[in-house]
Amino acid sequence: MFYLSRKIGGKQFLFIVVAWLVISYLLIWFFGGACTDIFHGGTCLSQTSLSFLRDVPVIGWFLPFGPFSSVMYFFAPIAGFVLAFFLINWFNDYFETKQASSIWFLPLIIVVLLFGFYINLSWYYNEAAVMNSNSQVKVGLYICFFEPNSAKCDEIVTKTNNELATQAQASNAQQVVQYIKIDYWDRLRNTIFFPFLLGVLAAWLPLFFKGLYESRKEDEEEGKHHEHKHEEHEHHSAEYKPEHHDAHVEHKE
Repeated sequence: MFYLSRKIGGKQFLFIVVAWLVISYLLIWFFGGACTDIFHGGTCLSQTSLSFLRDVPVIGWFLPFGPFSSVMYFFAPIAGFVLAFFLINWFNDYFETKQASSIWFLPLIIVVLLFGFYINLSWYYNEAAVMNSNSQVKVGLYICFFEPNSAKCDEIVTKTNNELATQAQASNAQQVVQYIKIDYWDRLRNTIFFPFLLGVLAAWLPLFFKGLYESRKEDEEEGKHHEHKHEEHEHHSAEYKPEHHDAHVEHKE
């Protein structure tokens, strides 16, 4: 990818972007189970073969993700790619910067997207918690974010609920608080938002390499400019010294 970025021009860059869109889409489709039916998912070729990734620390939070079970899943990575590509370009052009496609901007993109999903998850399930609460039980949300897997999340929520029930019984409380488990990463993996998010990250990558190429090119041109000015200065100095020496000789005579 870096080698190709050295040849970036207008049409060449567009070709690279389209090619990368196809490659990244196929990768997302593969890690999404490689389902063959665009409308109902159908047979998913890689769904079982990638199950071992679920036990790998950190990677298991993301892979393998939910199968493409409807046409919207197939469309989501393309929508994320196209939207992010134009928004990042617009940001750079409007503010006359390259920050949106820099390596420092990538963590901000990820945090904003993950936090947006967290807000959406809280809003959606909080309504369900309120509806299931009554005078005896107040239902709350326990969103597992840093737990290593779903089993650990179950264990923590069950233990917390048992402790709260014991405390309420010991104090003769009229209402006991009980939490419902929300596994953040499991919900994220199995929603249409995740392939959309991956499409966004895929769109950032060619823009990052383009910015890297352009920065290196500018540095090389600036270096050549300074080198050329230095050579001109040496050339003028060389022309001046003999004249000064001749004038000095004539003065002595």
